[in-house]
Amino acid sequence: MAQLSAEKIKRVEGLLTTLPRSLVERLCGVAEQADPPLGRLLTLCRDGVAARARERFFAPLSPVSGDPETDRPSRAFTPDALQGVLWEWLKDTLSPDIAEDVAARVSDTEASDTPGTLDDARISAAAVILEALDSAEADPKAAKKLRARLGVDDFEAVRRAAVILRSGKAIRRALDGLPAHIPDMTNALSTAIRDRYEAASEVDPDAAIWVLYFVMARMDQPWKLLRVFERIARRGDDLLVSQTDMAVIGDALLADAEHALKGFATAPQAEAEARAAAQALAGFAAITVGMTREIGIRKDGDWGKHLFEVRSRASDQMARIHDAARDAFKRATPEGGGLRTRINTPPSPGEPAFDRAAALGLFLILTKDDAGRAAVGNAHAEVITEIRERLESVSQDHLDGLRGSSEEEAETARERLREVAALMESIGERESAAVLLRRVAAARAA
Repeated sequence: MAQLSAEKIKRVEGLLTTLPRSLVERLCGVAEQADPPLGRLLTLCRDGVAARARERFFAPLSPVSGDPETDRPSRAFTPDALQGVLWEWLKDTLSPDIAEDVAARVSDTEASDTPGTLDDARISAAAVILEALDSAEADPKAAKKLRARLGVDDFEAVRRAAVILRSGKAIRRALDGLPAHIPDMTNALSTAIRDRYEAASEVDPDAAIWVLYFVMARMDQPWKLLRVFERIARRGDDLLVSQTDMAVIGDALLADAEHALKGFATAPQAEAEARAAAQALAGFAAITVGMTREIGIRKDGDWGKHLFEVRSRASDQMARIHDAARDAFKRATPEGGGLRTRINTPPSPGEPAFDRAAALGLFLILTKDDAGRAAVGNAHAEVITEIRERLESVSQDHLDGLRGSSEEEAETARERLREVAALMESIGERESAAVLLRRVAAARAA
């Protein structure tokens, strides 16, 4: 297939914009299988030369280019937004020639599309980026101006991006053959990672630590990367490890734990929030407990002190959620002091007070196992018991109130009991809720 001119590429781009996106995706997929150069051409026209050039150029960064708002920090060192800013800086100021060369290579769909095709351009770009950073940091005014242009508080993430670009070949070689997804860390895999880390360190010291980061990004249980530390440091606790460059892996795990901590910083107000907060607590517990299980964390070491601090914050957050849950269920069942003394009309499903209580009940049940791992198990169990006892009392009061009541009053009580049963289900009392509903049905039949 002959290489298309820039004008013809623009025409194909225009044609693709008139087609449904799903059809364009299928066309690109089929073309890639049948004729790789044609597939690359259609993909180029689908995305545009500029976007495709940027994507290809920053491909080595993809394992750690997640969204800092949603992804764990160890997967978000060089976010996509930063790459966009760096590309514009490179293209407009630092080295337009490099950006033009990358765009020209990407446009040549007949050329090889192997991962290392742009390595020389990446190395050149890394050099000019690092040189520009060094120059700016020597001049406070220039540094301030550059930080504003790049939209960063400091240049750490920019330096990281440049180092990965410069070390991409060594990183890629070290990762070659390792599983793309690592659900668990076997002894054989741990040894293989150790060997690859050491080989990369000999070739390019900057690449070695990123080999570990990239491996961690592939893991479902990243704290198990600590098993490699024993083989690298030849020691089973963090005394020596924390004094090496591998200490940053432990710091990254602790940063992940702090990120998870933010996920349950406030009491959930709705079901979706409750499930997300419960997932965050599960992640926090898994990381912090996993770290202590995988390697001996000394209480007076940096990691030990940091772990104690984040666990203390988790305990404080959970205490506030426990208080919020007590308050929410009191508001959802204001008749809890006895039918004769109630002063408020109980909220119904769909009203904020009711839905908030149901969400907090769901959170408490979803986190009952992880609460113990987060060192708040006893308090968690106590608040669940307290709420369950309150609901039992409220339901019994309403059942007792059915006796001798008018049909209109009885129907009101039965509807309220169905609402109380829904709150029981939210706190994990499905069997009690089912029994209550049967008693309600029996009372109506009588």
